[in-house]
Parts: sequence; C-alpha cells; structure tokens
Amino acid sequence: MKKFLLSFAALLFAVGCNNNGDEPTCETVVLDFESLSAAIDSKQYGGDLLYSGNGYNWHDEKTKLGATLPNYWGDNTFFGGGIVISNYVDAPEKINYELQLTISAEPVSGKNFAICYVATNDCPPTIEFSEGSATIESLYILPTAYTNDVVQNGNDFSPAMPENGYIRLTATGIGSSGEVTGIAEHYLYDGRTFRGWQKWNISKLGDVKRVEFRMYEGTTEGGKRVDSKADYPTYPFYFAIDDIAVRK
Repeated sequence: MKKFLLSFAALLFAVGCNNNGDEPTCETVVLDFESLSAAIDSKQYGGDLLYSGNGYNWHDEKTKLGATLPNYWGDNTFFGGGIVISNYVDAPEKINYELQLTISAEPVSGKNFAICYVATNDCPPTIEFSEGSATIESLYILPTAYTNDVVQNGNDFSPAMPENGYIRLTATGIGSSGEVTGIAEHYLYDGRTFRGWQKWNISKLGDVKRVEFRMYEGTTEGGKRVDSKADYPTYPFYFAIDDIAVRK
C-alpha cells in the first residue's frame, strides 16, 4: 500500500505543480500538431505553402508555440530551412529531396508532426511562444526518411555515414530579454543505427521565449568528438518533431 501511495504521489507531481499558498498552479500541455493540418503543404517540394514566398507560418493556440520560416535567402521559402507541419508517412524504396517531409515510422501520437530543416546554423529554425515564456520539458525527435537513407546508403552527392560518424542536435534557449538560458544537445545518430523516435529532455533550458535548433556532423576519433569543418553538411539536415511537452 505504501509503495502504491508513493507511486501515485510521483504521478501527480509529473502531471502538474502544486497549488500551495499563493504559488501559481502549473500544468504540462502537449503540442501534438493535430490541430495544424491546414499548415501541411499538398506537395512536399515546390508546393504553394512552403515555396510561394508568402511567409509560411503556424501557431498552436493551446501551447502558444509557433514558427515562421527563417528567410535565410530573403525569399521567404523553405529553401532557407524552418519548422513545418507534415503528415507524410511512408518507407519508399527510392527517396530523394522531393520527399523531404516523409518519415518512415508512425508518429508518436495522432497523424501530424513537424519537420525541422536546418539549412544553415547561422539562421537556425526556431519555435517561439507568441505570449510570455515557459519551460519546454521535452520533445520527440526522429530522422526523416530522406536523412536516414543518405546516412545508411549514401547517394550521388554523399557517402554513407562511417561507423564512427554522428549527427548532433543542439537546442539553444533564448529568454524574454534575448539572453541565452542554456544549450541542450542530443545525438540524432551516433553511428549509423536508426533508433526510431527518441525523447529529448530540454528542461535544463528553463524559462524560454524561443528555442533555436542547430545540427552538426562529425566523427568520433580516439574517444573524442570531432565536428566537421566543411562549409556544407554531408547528410540532409532534417529531423521530425512530435509531442512537445510545455510546462505552463
């Protein structure tokens, strides 16, 4: 009985914060992208939503999180990277950049998810709260089908990833005053093993106004990580995002 009560108390703590005295109540809400189907382009590459130059964006009313295209090239298109909504799930035998919004595993929940494309770390894709700030506890990440195919098999432009290769993600928290609140990192690949959806805890960033995502590739040599110095990445810098947990 004692063990059951302790487990029940732990569950209550995980779901929300206590409402003791004058301290505000807080809860965890999850952005699962299911309400954002209107932001899914009818074509994965060259579609009107992502490539018309009209400034694609999305906003989730429940969490107040949203994203706009970084506009790195000044044309307001997905060529410059960004975080966009998708529901394309398949495991095609032949895949290329025209299937850039496809994943080969079922979403964590529902049918929708997001695709993050890091065209350049100088102008990183960003998710941002439209109102106030909050702590993002975690999110699920997954290599896209296109990224995984090049990692595993290579293509006309890139060799397959070596056994000691890696792709590292970083999430940089930016506070309401523009200050960096922290940096969290996670290895999308550490070697060529496809690990499916991975839960990434970024709560260490604390209270943030926005989070910027960057990607790096490299090799592990003598137990030391060595990031590539190349101007352009070897592998397609895409990954999928689902179920972002926000502590409100």
